[in-house]
Amino acid sequence: MKLNRFRRMLTFSMAFAGLVAAAYSASANTIPFSLASGNFSQDWTTTTLITANDDWSGVPSITGHLGDDNAASPTAVDPTTIVAAGAGTIDVIANQANPNTLTSGGVAEFEIANPTVALQGSGTADNPYLLVYMESLGRSDVTIRFNARDIDGSADNAVQPIALQYRLGNSGDFINVPGAVIADASTGPSLAELVTPVSASLPAWSNAALIQFRIMTTNAAGSDEWIGIDDVSVTSVAIPEPATLALAGVALVGSLAVRRRS
Repeated sequence: MKLNRFRRMLTFSMAFAGLVAAAYSASANTIPFSLASGNFSQDWTTTTLITANDDWSGVPSITGHLGDDNAASPTAVDPTTIVAAGAGTIDVIANQANPNTLTSGGVAEFEIANPTVALQGSGTADNPYLLVYMESLGRSDVTIRFNARDIDGSADNAVQPIALQYRLGNSGDFINVPGAVIADASTGPSLAELVTPVSASLPAWSNAALIQFRIMTTNAAGSDEWIGIDDVSVTSVAIPEPATLALAGVALVGSLAVRRRS
């Protein structure tokens, strides 16, 4: 009797764990985009990609996260000092129409004239962020670009930093990308005009099975502002095959020989 009851409880627990895992995996599409298939781009103009809160399953190779990682809820933290992976809580507030009135922090999708997904810190969202998943096998000169857009025209006037980080693989700390930090991506009060472009490329991103790019802000001192992370693109070029390099070397030697004879 006790053994049968234990088996039933174990079966139920395993089934419940499976349902939870399935629900979590269904809420995000973390399959890395293969740069060998072409360049990656996401400008959020297709507003049907996100239709429900906390559901990124319709968005290829990007997920949004709450960044609820510090119980003390500190403010004005330099995002470059946060390199741990954190809890990874999936987050998006879907189908929003007015950045000026949405006071919740985290990640939100705004179906405005120029649609975007945006980040805003809060007491709960200590360091909200986007993760972009790329695979660059056989590729080099990997370059990521995006525009940080101030879309918050309310009376809020915060210092809202943005940092770009990366890691190779799906574990370990993130690494800050040199020169890819925005000290304040916002304007204000009552202004929503600033667009700050970010572009970065590192040799470490070549020929990698998985690159995770993290674009993050932190909870500001005072009332935070929504910063859109828009026009995200990742480009690359093919790594030449050894035979191609050999042919290029032969051609170069032949060219030098002709020059010497002439």
